[in-house]
Amino acid sequence: MALWRVATFNIRHGLGRDGRVDLARTAAEIAALRADVIGLQEVDVAFGPRSAGEDQAARLAELLGCEVAFGAALELPPLVADGPRRRYGVALLTPHTLADPVMHPLPAHPGAPALDEPRGVLRARVTREAGDALDLLVTHLDPELPAHRTAEVLGILRLAEEITGPAVLLGDLNAAPHHPELAPLAAAGWREAAHELRTARGARSRGRGAGARRAALREAARPALHRLLQGLPVLAPLAGDPARPTHPARLPVRRIDSLWTRGPVEVLDLETGALTASDHRPVVATLAT
Repeated sequence: MALWRVATFNIRHGLGRDGRVDLARTAAEIAALRADVIGLQEVDVAFGPRSAGEDQAARLAELLGCEVAFGAALELPPLVADGPRRRYGVALLTPHTLADPVMHPLPAHPGAPALDEPRGVLRARVTREAGDALDLLVTHLDPELPAHRTAEVLGILRLAEEITGPAVLLGDLNAAPHHPELAPLAAAGWREAAHELRTARGARSRGRGAGARRAALREAARPALHRLLQGLPVLAPLAGDPARPTHPARLPVRRIDSLWTRGPVEVLDLETGALTASDHRPVVATLAT
């Protein structure tokens, strides 16, 4: 059995809650995740003044001592003659060996209004010294229309048909895992990490006599607790619940950043980070393959 720590993090081009772009701070918070693989969204490469024209993918790789693959979802002409093209998209960081990275464009829904920006998915494989490998998909789905997100998910599934081993999808999906536009993932055999972990924990509790009774009491108390907290602006998950919201980072109410697994992958643990380096919180999972 091989253990992996895998994370997803929308870094918002390094723009923190204090209104400053600080890539060193972003790198420090990525390092704190202690992950073998980190999928990033909203990464700038020579994009312009908002991020000082920096190649953020290369800079983060340098700060963290990682290999990196970058995939541009959006590519614009340079701001000055003979300057670099302005690019914005997703990236994959790993301290291990990164192979065969390819950025694939994702389709839009033909009957919906035009996308504000194109979307894509970065595919790559990470291999460790022991020889164990993991196929990764990193994406950032459309924030506006469920129809576009549905089309994008179907595009990801067509690409994933080529993957035969254990695979993980990392992303800011701009939808909660139970939303209809993500249903094709589950139908195709993908498992959302928090749901899988919660289900496994429930099964273990039911397998213990006294533990099962305690779980039943907790479940019976849930409606009363929810009624008590209804007037509060944020209803936090119960302690130990892996399905914690991720956005906005200060007082998160939406769980739009998630990990999905397929194949011989078991979710052992899941954490949602608390941070200041973005408007999203990162999600990191411990997996066994």
